[in-house]
Amino acid sequence: MKINFIYYPLFILLAMVLVCSSCQQKKKVYDAKVMHDPGLYIHVMHKLNYIVIYDIFTPPVASRVFAYSNLAAFEVLSKEGKHLNSLEGKVNGLKDMPVPPKDEKIDYPFASVIAMTSVGKMLTFSDDTMQNLIDSIKLLAKKSGMQDDMFSNSVKYGEDVANAIMAWSKKDNYAQTRGARFVLSTQEGHWSPTAPGYFDAVEPFWKTLRCAVVDSPGIFPPRGLPPFSKDSASAFYKLAKDVMVSGETLDDTQKWIANFWYCNSFKLHVSGHAMYATKAMTPVGHWMEIVGTVSKNNNADFYKTVYAYTCASLGIYDGFICCWFTKYKTDVMRPETYINKYINADWMPYLQTPPFPEYNSAHSTISACAATVLSTIYTNTAFKDSSERDWGWPDRSFKNTDDAAVEVSYSRFYGGIHYRQSVLDAYEQGKKIGQLVMERLSMKENELD
Repeated sequence: MKINFIYYPLFILLAMVLVCSSCQQKKKVYDAKVMHDPGLYIHVMHKLNYIVIYDIFTPPVASRVFAYSNLAAFEVLSKEGKHLNSLEGKVNGLKDMPVPPKDEKIDYPFASVIAMTSVGKMLTFSDDTMQNLIDSIKLLAKKSGMQDDMFSNSVKYGEDVANAIMAWSKKDNYAQTRGARFVLSTQEGHWSPTAPGYFDAVEPFWKTLRCAVVDSPGIFPPRGLPPFSKDSASAFYKLAKDVMVSGETLDDTQKWIANFWYCNSFKLHVSGHAMYATKAMTPVGHWMEIVGTVSKNNNADFYKTVYAYTCASLGIYDGFICCWFTKYKTDVMRPETYINKYINADWMPYLQTPPFPEYNSAHSTISACAATVLSTIYTNTAFKDSSERDWGWPDRSFKNTDDAAVEVSYSRFYGGIHYRQSVLDAYEQGKKIGQLVMERLSMKENELD
């Protein structure tokens, strides 16, 4: 067909209009519900937890990964100016967080997940796995119909906040404590390595790290154990004898409880001349799973879910610093060492003794702290904990998070790795830390809902 030259421009114009109209009809409308679903954040946090497991981080180091990753997500959301206020001035040393350009289109929940995973990638070893996780989140945003400008702006802002959090992290004294060794005391009653690995003491200078919310690691000192004594009539001897008798008479439920909360990120197995290790969740990873479960049970939106993760992980991080301050100040021997030396040389604890001083129980401290945080944020904290299924342990149900924290404390006593008073004192310390964290990081209900 021959086209008249005079009508050629009009023909082209009509063709362009038809093409553009067709493109408009095919262009997908952005479904924000996908990226704003709190279940997405819970899922990504679960994935980060399993990367922490794979990388075999010690419990204190794992607490730093979760605290800083969640804080990055929170700070992104706070700059939207609708639901959350920034924690600058409330978290020690946190200031000058990036502010997004005015009127720039940003999807803040999406950007917050980018910030969280970007910090997670910088604090873990599994770069490829973390990058695959980040790429999957970006692909989900694209498939949800997010516009190109919003997508690029959101990714950039999330990365900007992540970089700012990492710059802030450089001043927490973490790097200065790498490779530090603990000098064993020659005095009786002090900590010494235990079987089967006889490992050096873990993180002896963790107590020197900058706290996130509390003022100092010695802010809530526990009462302390009775004076060390080998005398069978002494209070200390009776503490050790209590552990031994309990360990010899454990029923099936007590063994289940001990195993369920064991959370040994690196358990060494010895069979003849063969040695191998197995991995599990750290205590902080276990509580991150619980935060997700309780948030979901309460139908919390994206913002309140991130708030709960952030407060719990910051409290746990401070809990480890405070507990480690006590551990290396008191430097108390483990029940296994005392019982073998002074009561029964053949006795073994039900659980493998972790490699650091005994008093007080870190798992008890951080569990009481996390439980207190969650009970402050949510009115209903009843939950079924299914996070140990991958390790073969049946679910356990709790009326509230405090019941779980109490059970955690007794699990360490049942396992033979802590004196009874140590877990009870640590529980009280953790509650105080959790209460202080929530006093300082509290948000008004109208900000969260």
